Amino acid sequence: MQEQLLSSSKKNDDGDTNMRYTEYAEPNLLQVAYHCYRRNNLVISQRAFSRRILGKPPNYYSCMMTRNRRPSVTVLETLLAVTKTILASFIGNPHFGKSYSVNLNHAHEELQDLVERVTIELELMNAVQNMSDPIS
Repeated sequence: MQEQLLSSSKKNDDGDTNMRYTEYAEPNLLQVAYHCYRRNNLVISQRAFSRRILGKPPNYYSCMMTRNRRPSVTVLETLLAVTKTILASFIGNPHFGKSYSVNLNHAHEELQDLVERVTIELELMNAVQNMSDPIS
């Protein structure tokens, strides 16, 4: 990871090394999220993920992956809210936490990890935004 950070840094005219947010942020968070949802049978397709989880048009996810774009704050906030809602429904399931509910428990663990990753991504985006805002 450190090698990746060093290789993505750039030198400006003064010889200083600067890194931009996109050079050290978590890559393909949407892809991680989609595969988490798909692996746990919470969506059946990219189109369903775009519509039901992200609240976007059906082709949103595939276009973002094809163009190698990062999601907006609004999309990440929607992903976070929907994922937290699903987690809450898991906790309300009477089978949650039981040893025989391996799939349910595993899905809960993966979605909890996703919530943490999205939260960190949002915090990084907010910190970068605050650093780039001019001081009044």
